[in-house]
Amino acid sequence: MKIALRCMALVLMAGLCTVGASAGEGQPIAIVHARLIDGMGGSPVENAAVVVRGKTIEYAGPASGVSVPKDAQIIDATGKTVMPGLADLHVHLQGSWDGISVDLLGYQRYLKAMLYAGVTTLMDTGNYQPWVLQLRQEQAAGRLQGPRIYCVGAMIDSADPAWPDLAYAVTSRYQIPEIVRRDKAAKVDMIKGYSNLSEHMLHWLSEEAGKEGIRVVIDQWERNGSPDLVATGISGFAHLPTRKMNEVDIQFAKEHNIFFITTLTVTEAFARTRLNDIGFLKEPYIADTTPPWFLTELREFANKPQTEPEKKETQESIVAHQEAMRNVKKLHDAGFLIATGTDAPYPGVFQGEGLHHELELMVEAGWKPLEAIRASTYDAARLMKAENEWGSLQAGRRATLLIIAGNPAERISDTRKIETVIQDGKIVDRTELKYDTKTDAGYRAVPGLFNP
Repeated sequence: MKIALRCMALVLMAGLCTVGASAGEGQPIAIVHARLIDGMGGSPVENAAVVVRGKTIEYAGPASGVSVPKDAQIIDATGKTVMPGLADLHVHLQGSWDGISVDLLGYQRYLKAMLYAGVTTLMDTGNYQPWVLQLRQEQAAGRLQGPRIYCVGAMIDSADPAWPDLAYAVTSRYQIPEIVRRDKAAKVDMIKGYSNLSEHMLHWLSEEAGKEGIRVVIDQWERNGSPDLVATGISGFAHLPTRKMNEVDIQFAKEHNIFFITTLTVTEAFARTRLNDIGFLKEPYIADTTPPWFLTELREFANKPQTEPEKKETQESIVAHQEAMRNVKKLHDAGFLIATGTDAPYPGVFQGEGLHHELELMVEAGWKPLEAIRASTYDAARLMKAENEWGSLQAGRRATLLIIAGNPAERISDTRKIETVIQDGKIVDRTELKYDTKTDAGYRAVPGLFNP
């Protein structure tokens, strides 16, 4: 029986064509009459259907190509969009709103905030290693609610690490094999080299990690994108370059198959331009998930007069952000593998909401909406070498998807209009993800230690 007739019959008989009702244990879900964005950049399919059985997508495509299972829960998505869940491949789960204070006990707030905003996959790109490994383990086992977690563990830095609490300090090349061995045993998803590590050390780290089949991603601040760093054997950069990228630099990086993670939101955060109008704090993905004292402290930060050195640094950051915006278009046009990341949290960069703003900045920089969506779905999965598992709406992929009351293929800001999150075949109760002063323990952050 065709979907339209099947859905109509079910409406008349049982009134099931509504969004948000919970499927029974093992009951398939059929999303009908939707606009389908597959995540791979293809044109949206109108009047499409997605059938989910267990944790897997059974069908995704035109409604004419499938019959609805007789026992399915029907979700009528007329006028709405179904698309893959979003990925933020650069976050730090231990940070408070300022990006420096440490909030290890607030991780559940952050995980819930991301899932509430439709971020169903994340990569933590530098943390207390045993702690983040446990979070990854517990989320994968289903005992901790939140997005799927990838991680790099602790960062690898020099004898004087920029983030002493989050990094392994390397003073000799002879430490590297043991560090790589430990990371392989911990099954980290990548190894991250950090700011003060010399090119020689990066070369040895990339070489040793390569022997074990582990990729190295790096962040060397203003040097990101430099051919000297590309030549060390790394696989990619955790941030877009904020330096001018000429054709020679771009070609050299392309020859070495370098990937990039965007993080435009954090270059904007250092430029402070978003803080000029803090009305965005009323955005539901922030207001619904954030402790009130975070917002109070952020407002105080935004309104505090800057010193002359701070003003100079902000002006330099504005120039850097503008260069990053130009580079994201250059690198995209050159055909690099680019995935979305935010570096949340920082002032004005929130877990969850920040990813939607990241997509908006990419479109502002010249990307088409479907291209930006692909960077946060299929290309994010490609970067994690998991495109055969998640990141697109295809038969056989994990059933992690969003239903949106809008058309983000035309208006990227419509990604914010999420009505339903389905994670591994289960409809998420988004009301339980909201911040609640009655149930939250009220944990406060402590000052962190950063050595610029």
